[in-house]
Amino acid sequence: MSSLLIKGGRIVDPASRKDTIGDIFVVDGVIRKIGKLKEKADEVINAKGLIVTPGLVDMHVHFREPGREDQETILTGSRAALAGGVTSVATMPNTNPIADNQAVIEFMVNRAKELRLVNVFPVGATTKKTEGDLLSEMWEMKRSGAVAVTDDGVDVENGGLLLKALEYAKTHDLLVMSHCETEELADGGVMHEGWVSTDMGLPGLPEVAEDLAAHKSILLARRSGARVHLTHLSTKGAVMAVRDAKKSGMKNVTADVSIQHAVLTDEECRGYNTNAKMYPPLRSDDHVKAIVAGIKNGTVDAITTDHAPHIEPDKIKPFVDAARGTVGLETSFAALYTYLVKPKHITLSEGIALMTYKPARILGQKKGTLAVGADADIALFDIKKEWKVDPTKFYSKGKNSVFAGKKLIGKAVHTIVAGEIKMKDGKVLS
Repeated sequence: MSSLLIKGGRIVDPASRKDTIGDIFVVDGVIRKIGKLKEKADEVINAKGLIVTPGLVDMHVHFREPGREDQETILTGSRAALAGGVTSVATMPNTNPIADNQAVIEFMVNRAKELRLVNVFPVGATTKKTEGDLLSEMWEMKRSGAVAVTDDGVDVENGGLLLKALEYAKTHDLLVMSHCETEELADGGVMHEGWVSTDMGLPGLPEVAEDLAAHKSILLARRSGARVHLTHLSTKGAVMAVRDAKKSGMKNVTADVSIQHAVLTDEECRGYNTNAKMYPPLRSDDHVKAIVAGIKNGTVDAITTDHAPHIEPDKIKPFVDAARGTVGLETSFAALYTYLVKPKHITLSEGIALMTYKPARILGQKKGTLAVGADADIALFDIKKEWKVDPTKFYSKGKNSVFAGKKLIGKAVHTIVAGEIKMKDGKVLS
């Protein structure tokens, strides 16, 4: 029997509406007691002055393995997650081979179990090879451990096929995550279409490409009754579409935004900064304000990173040719705290909710809470810590951070998974 006592921290657990100073007693990987405790334990963490939260749940990351281990692996991605206080991740299927069958899903599940670092929940592809022609082996993938399906990176353009996918997914109670983009409207765009793209002389990607696809996904969700999650939204039109769907009574539609789309604008692309080139693109200020409003009014159900690591040669190119994406696991909490909590757009508890139990609930996983009896996946943050983002110090193989050089507030200090300390005093142990 192993035990751990976390002593004297500010416990913030939105799932149980708890925000109090206290202790947490863990035995054999499970939370046994919370309060003012006198228990003795094998190991004690002094949490005075720290924020104690459920381990963060990121429902949109790219770990690249199998196939692009030069960019990231389940090992390096898991270590990056621990460094950011993230204990559970949902991995996207754009690996090589594509995760469109049970063999690839089983590989991911088994590799994560072997590493024993973070909880890895694979997401399978909606269509074979994400080509939008044939449905993937959804039932077999779910049996092997897939928690959802998506063709992330491309939309399922064929509405008839997408409807069949939703109907089939519904029979297996499988979540469908929708990448909202209409290809013929987005063709050739490399950043948000607006003043900045015009000033830089770059082809723009108009917001209507996302808006139209969001409406399509919502209409087909209404028709099928399937659970549909619109992922990494970036436009005010898409956020409004989700808001209107929820107001109409639809309970089977949810949505997330990636933290960078909630706090940064297309101005980051100035100087042809390829770390700011991503998919969907960073938008103009009016879209960012609409996203923040959507977070505040409950339209947005989760905040993710869309952690997308790339090797340096793929980013050090002309902007038009550079790879899209930014890493984010090691900066997500700090960006949330710096740009949303500190300026009082949302409370700390509201922010933690969007990064813990709310995404866990969408994925159907019993994670994201510090309730007695829950798995002891716990993160401790120092919200007084100011630091400058230096990607060369990241655990991730990807150094392509849109936050590089920025000063952030708040940093993970300790990360615990299933009662085992995986990061201590800011250093990943495993």
